[in-house]
Amino acid sequence: MGKYIIGPNMGKDGLFAGNKFPRDIITICQQLGYRPVYVHEGYSRKRPWEYLVDYVHVQSLEKGSDVIFIDQVSPRKSRAMVYSVLNKKHCNIIPLLEDVDPIRNDEMSGERKKLEMQQLNTAKYLIAQNSKMSDYLHTHGVKTPSVELTALDFLVPKIADEKYEHQGKWTICYGGNLSMVQSGFLNTLQMKDDDNLQFYVYGRGAAADNLPEHVIFKGSFSAEDCVGNLEGDWGLVWNGCSQNMDLNDSHSVYYNYVCPHKFSMYALCGMPVIVYSGGAMASFVKRKKCGITIDSLDQLPTKINAISEKEYMKYRHNILKVAKKMAKGEYTKAAIKEIEQNIRAPR
Repeated sequence: MGKYIIGPNMGKDGLFAGNKFPRDIITICQQLGYRPVYVHEGYSRKRPWEYLVDYVHVQSLEKGSDVIFIDQVSPRKSRAMVYSVLNKKHCNIIPLLEDVDPIRNDEMSGERKKLEMQQLNTAKYLIAQNSKMSDYLHTHGVKTPSVELTALDFLVPKIADEKYEHQGKWTICYGGNLSMVQSGFLNTLQMKDDDNLQFYVYGRGAAADNLPEHVIFKGSFSAEDCVGNLEGDWGLVWNGCSQNMDLNDSHSVYYNYVCPHKFSMYALCGMPVIVYSGGAMASFVKRKKCGITIDSLDQLPTKINAISEKEYMKYRHNILKVAKKMAKGEYTKAAIKEIEQNIRAPR
C-alpha cells in the first residue's frame, strides 16, 4: 500500500497565490512520505494525449493506497478520471479542497453543482479549509467526514521579524488579483485626509487603472517574493465590488467559506489582518488575536485609528506566531496526520 499526492505540476512564476497553493501542498506531502503524481488541470484540444498520460500515471498507483487529491470541485475531465480510477482501485481518497466551484461559480447549473459535490461522497475523508467550508459541504449533501486546515500554509525560507516603527499614516496593504470582479471595491474607496489612512495596492488587473486618492498602486511580483516587498501596517482581506458584504456577489460571498491565501501572505510579512466579521477567517482572527474584524470598509478609519501602537504591536506579535507555522507547513501537516490516525484507528 502506498501514499500519494495528486495535483498539478505548476511553475514558480505565478503572481501571489495563483499557483503557489498546489506547489506547497505537494512539497508538504512529500515531507510526510507521499509520492507526487501530476495531472493536468485542464486539457487542450490540440493535445489530447495529455489525458492519456494522466490516466496512465493514476493507473500506476497501488491498490488500497492513501491518496490525497488537490481538488477544486469543478467539472473537469481530469477530476472525473481521478475519482473513477481511484475508486476502482479501492484507494482511500482524501480530497484537499483548494476551491469549491459550486460556491463561487454562478454560471454552473444546480444539477451540475450537485453532481460535483456528490463526487466527494466517494472519498474516505475531506480536508476542508475551515469549519464554515465543512458546514457548507455537509448541508449540501456531502456525508464524508472532514478535518480543517484552519489557515493556509505558505512555504517561505524566512518571515518578517518583530522590528517595527510606525510612521505617519496607517497604511493598509491589499495584494492579489486586481480584476474588477475581485477587486472592484478599490475604485470606490472614499478616504479623507483626516482619516489618517492610505492604501498600498499590489497585483495586476483593471482595478489598478482608476484608483482614487489615498490608494497607491505599488506594482506586482511573484508569490515567492512577498516577504520584504509588500509594504503596509495592516493586510486587508476583502473580495468583490462592494464596500459591504454583497450577498448577490459570488466573489464577495466566497470569502465567507475559504481561507484566502492573501491572509497568509500578510501574516508572513508581519501585518495584522483586517477581515470581514462574517467571513471564514473572523473566528481565527479573534481566537489568535492577530487582527481586527469589520462589517464594512466604511468602518476602517474609526476602527484603525482607535488602536494604540501598543495594541498594534500585540497584534503584530501574534500574527508572526501564526506565520511561523504557515512557513513550515504545520497547518497542513496537522490535518493530514489527524486523518492518517483516523484511517488507522481500530473500529
